[in-house]
Amino acid sequence: MDQAFQVIDDVMKTYVSREDVHNRWLIHQALATAAIRRAVLRALPIRAGMRVLDIGCGFGALTFDIAALYAVQLTGIDRSSTALAVAKRVEHDLRDAGAMAAGCAIEWKTGDAEALPLPDNDADVAVSRFLFQHLTNPNAAVREIFRVLKPGGFTCLIDADDALSLEYPVDPVAAEVRDALSRLQQTNGGDRHMGRKLASLLAGAGLSVVQTFVVPQAHYAETPSRLARLTLLEQLRERRAGLIETGIISQASYEALARRLQQEPAKPQFSMHAEVAVIAKKPA
Repeated sequence: MDQAFQVIDDVMKTYVSREDVHNRWLIHQALATAAIRRAVLRALPIRAGMRVLDIGCGFGALTFDIAALYAVQLTGIDRSSTALAVAKRVEHDLRDAGAMAAGCAIEWKTGDAEALPLPDNDADVAVSRFLFQHLTNPNAAVREIFRVLKPGGFTCLIDADDALSLEYPVDPVAAEVRDALSRLQQTNGGDRHMGRKLASLLAGAGLSVVQTFVVPQAHYAETPSRLARLTLLEQLRERRAGLIETGIISQASYEALARRLQQEPAKPQFSMHAEVAVIAKKPA
């Protein structure tokens, strides 16, 4: 399977520099956090023949990892038809490269997590990663997961929590960019401390929490690394209008931050980031 994962990463890298792909920082993020994503994936109760949903799938990083491991019926759901169009292109490339498990089928659907385009009792497993921190109504989303799961079905929610991140020494430019992006996310109704709340959300919707765990990733390396720099720069560019319109930063500050982010020399830094994963079951 490691070979299939390497193929997935190699194909995803070919989309990083494509000008027709928007929100390319999501690809950088998927590549940077692949080890954590795959560590969680191996803990999921997925078996061949199951119907599996990836809610908020974006470009399909988690979807494709599942497809590499299991002969299942996958549905990737995202509200961005543009992201799904890219995912379909990536899927085509991965099938040509032989990175999919034999018998695995993938369907892509445009839809909102708070109103899933699926019937009741439809899926055996529903997964979602890095979505709930962006939702304005996460309770509605978990109620939808409960609705579309079959009795006895499982869900796994994975998200970050800013309290589980630390760096030393702090990179002031990267920290300023992350702070601005975080403030914009909160202004838009997001929650940068979602990780700690996932279990309570699921239990509140009537699901039984069966496992919770934290998956860390630590490095001591030159920072900002090329990948980290590209990720932050892409995020900053994609969020430019929102940052300026909300008054979080001025046009001049935006230009200065982007310039400093590109020019800042790399320095050694210890960094640790972790994700919270919660597995829950719908009563049979």
